[in-house]
Amino acid sequence: MRKWTSLTEHSLPLKGEWEFYPLAFMYQNGVRTADTPSPGGPIQVPGKWRFDERLYGNENFGFGTYRLNIQVDPRQGKSFGIHIPTIKSSSEVYINGQLLGHSGQPAKSKELYTPLDIPYTSYFTLEDQSEIEVVIQVSNFANLRSGGIVHSIKFGLEEPLRKDLVISGNMVWVACIAYAIHVLYGIIVYLMGGRDKRLLYFSLMVMCIILATLLDGERLLYTWVPFTFEWSLKVIYLGMLSGGYFLYQLISDKLPLLLRRWFSRIYHLLGAVAVISVLLLPLAVVQQMEGLYFVLMFIPCTITIAYMYKSAAGIDLDNIFLLLAAVAAINSLVWLIIINTFGIEMIAYPFDLIVAMICFSSFWFKRYFRMSEESRTVAVTLMQADKAKDDFLSTVAHELRNPLHGMINISQSLFEREQGKLGINSVNDLKLLAEVGRRMSYTLNDLLDMARLRENRISLNLSAASVHGAASSVIDMLRFMTEGKPIQLNNRIPVHFPLVHADEYRLNQIMFNLLHNAVKYSHAGEVSVQAEVMDGWASISVADTGIGIESDMLVRLFEPYEQASSDPISRNSGLGLGLSICRKLVEMHGGVLSVRSQPDEGTVFTFTLKLIPGRDIGEFAAPLTAAAEMAASDYAGAATTMKTPSEKPAPHSSPDRIRLLAVDDDPVNLNVLRTIFTDEIYEVSTAISGKEALKLLEQGRWDLIISDVIMPLMSGYELTARIRERYSLAELPVLLLTASSREEDIEAGFRAGANDYVTKPVHATELMSRVRSLTNLKKSVNERLRMEAALLQAQIKPHFVINTFTALSALSRIDTEKMDALIEELTQYFRLGIDFRNSDRAVPLERELKLVRSYLYIQKERFEDRLQVVWDVDDEVDLYLPPLTIQPLVDNAVIHGIMKRSTGGEIQVRVTNLERSVEIQVSDNGVGMDEKTIRHVLDRQMETHSGIGLLNTHRRLMQFCGSGLRIESKPGVGTTVSFTIAKAELLS
Repeated sequence: MRKWTSLTEHSLPLKGEWEFYPLAFMYQNGVRTADTPSPGGPIQVPGKWRFDERLYGNENFGFGTYRLNIQVDPRQGKSFGIHIPTIKSSSEVYINGQLLGHSGQPAKSKELYTPLDIPYTSYFTLEDQSEIEVVIQVSNFANLRSGGIVHSIKFGLEEPLRKDLVISGNMVWVACIAYAIHVLYGIIVYLMGGRDKRLLYFSLMVMCIILATLLDGERLLYTWVPFTFEWSLKVIYLGMLSGGYFLYQLISDKLPLLLRRWFSRIYHLLGAVAVISVLLLPLAVVQQMEGLYFVLMFIPCTITIAYMYKSAAGIDLDNIFLLLAAVAAINSLVWLIIINTFGIEMIAYPFDLIVAMICFSSFWFKRYFRMSEESRTVAVTLMQADKAKDDFLSTVAHELRNPLHGMINISQSLFEREQGKLGINSVNDLKLLAEVGRRMSYTLNDLLDMARLRENRISLNLSAASVHGAASSVIDMLRFMTEGKPIQLNNRIPVHFPLVHADEYRLNQIMFNLLHNAVKYSHAGEVSVQAEVMDGWASISVADTGIGIESDMLVRLFEPYEQASSDPISRNSGLGLGLSICRKLVEMHGGVLSVRSQPDEGTVFTFTLKLIPGRDIGEFAAPLTAAAEMAASDYAGAATTMKTPSEKPAPHSSPDRIRLLAVDDDPVNLNVLRTIFTDEIYEVSTAISGKEALKLLEQGRWDLIISDVIMPLMSGYELTARIRERYSLAELPVLLLTASSREEDIEAGFRAGANDYVTKPVHATELMSRVRSLTNLKKSVNERLRMEAALLQAQIKPHFVINTFTALSALSRIDTEKMDALIEELTQYFRLGIDFRNSDRAVPLERELKLVRSYLYIQKERFEDRLQVVWDVDDEVDLYLPPLTIQPLVDNAVIHGIMKRSTGGEIQVRVTNLERSVEIQVSDNGVGMDEKTIRHVLDRQMETHSGIGLLNTHRRLMQFCGSGLRIESKPGVGTTVSFTIAKAELLS
């Protein structure tokens, strides 16, 4: 090697002829023998040796010495190294007479011999020497397949040799880490995905390949784990059998069914026999069964290749990538076996396994995307079906309400009119008909509430609410359900229990649903309500001694359309929406609704609400501070500053003042009522409880009782019933203030004997209107109704209605979803257009914008791309303005501005929150107007301009805030109509 300049760059394999001394050692116990054995001749390295089989029973068994002289140039370096990858099956290396390394213990007899075949490297230094004698003594009495130096030995300068070994080891590391990553994510996908076993089997097969990689080449596993020679071979056999088994499991489902059944049994049986033999039998026997192991591994390989050909011929895109990955992995296994079996000298770069990983990843990515698309399609389909179901139920609920109410009213009227003429059975049938109708009405209301909750159309009006009062009022409402049942309804909540921060109407609804559910599923015993304070929260419980709930039903109890009872008869008594609605309402308040129950022992529902710090029912003497007035705004939504001289009540028929008795447990609300009725014709007295109100009734004459429904000790319903014991409806009218507008709450009030009700938050104008109507101002009410009718007639023009229905007719043939949306917007437009509050002096900006949005949506559906709408509305603008103020401006811009152009145009609705005022602006890029037309619009006489046009809007704004409309326009450019309301007009 003196002339080998490449020795300074990398190591070289010591291939070629060596001197071989068969059945002789040159060194004994590290000392060179006195008699140098005679060489038997040259031998090719790498290569197997051959001995007379009669000596040791196998031609590969025996011992001997390899010798090689290497000539080197000392100028190239002094430090050298030699690397022994594998020698069958024990060896020791002598360099210039010094023992530098060994694997196992070579010996001349099997008894003294210790087999071990692991890689080792020896480094040495030459001192002014140019020749190196390499002597390797080898023994093999264990490996039946081969013996001697069967792989090339690497030699070279120390630094290049170390470098080559590091590169070779790193290649193995990189390959194993890459395989391990794929194994890891394959197992993760298997565990988290659809549990496709092909993923698991492929990952396990790759693990076998990792094992084979670590046992081949640099054989890194042997340097980490102290295997004996026997187990170093058995691990290889076990890896081979495992890889074949996992591959078979991967592709076995591709076999024909009949073939799969009997062939799988045979394969599994042979595999089990092979594994047991490897584990239990001696190594010599195991090596003799090596052929069986190869067959068991090549059978699935052959099946895989055959099926891959079939898939490729049939263009089976779902499996071709997986099969290509399997073939690439098989190729890697086969080559590893061939290299180890035949001693082929080559570097096993894992290109085939990289191909396997790419194909494997491609298969699962393709499968993932297809499954994702299928899941998305199914999800969309299910969502559409669920929405269609909800829309259907909501539509049915809307359509059935009027006929149902008609049936209830007819049956109730017939019962009252013909009660004395009908027989007892007919009377009972009419009562049953009315009761069934009411129950169906509750179900319809639940359907509508569920639809609103799902669409987030329910908002909370939070205020200080009495839990005791809510429970008392609901118990009074439900007492009729206990008739004929030995059930007691008890309110165990203390009278002075702290107030909670809640929507009074929704609190009433939660209480009603829970108590109604408890009474319905209880046949005897007690239904009670109790509450306690827990860390700033009120924990309210509704307990019953009813039939209880099975444990498996508790998990899904709060889901829509689930019912608490498994009894078929009880399950037919409703849709199972009440508890789901309760839970959603409680969660909207920030609380939690839970349940605990035992069959036949009863049920306890518990929900939590946030307490208002430092306030309880007993604080009646609290002064009306500025904070209290602000809290009262939820009670009297429109303050009395909205009253105008035109709203002052007409003189009463009697010269006496109108005497009003206001009953409420909250002094703040009583002070608000006093403030509302400050006109000199009213005389307002107050009572803080039903008991005090009954005492005042005995002390004088009263024209009207205004009572809150939810009060402690005695609810508004009970107070009304007590009043009706002495006075008729005409003698002493009762007006109830309720937070709930549900049918069951209103019906409970009328059943108790109320003349009318007002829903909180109470608007002053509405309350005074109700008071006037109940104090014989029928004429004023009729005039107001006629004015509203004229207003509605002017607002909803016949051609608008006709065009809208024409659009609906067209959409019914081409797009039913758009038709449904247009019907919903048209319904909202009509509802807002005929709302009683249109007669108020002012309405919230949000309500006015809802009307405009519905109008523009309808027109957008009609004119399509000819109409473009741009909204620019600042957040948190709490503004009250005259009703029907913006919509006429928008209507004028659409009809007389944009639609006059054949191409249409764009309309902009802008609400800007300025420092001291709010500016509302409606702009369009329509045909525009000249100055003469602008003056004509604002100077037009009322007699020639019916309805709510620009002139009417201009005049109402002048009355409301002292300034009217501002119009800026240019012919062919467009028009901007705006007005400003000073912040002094903002009503909180």
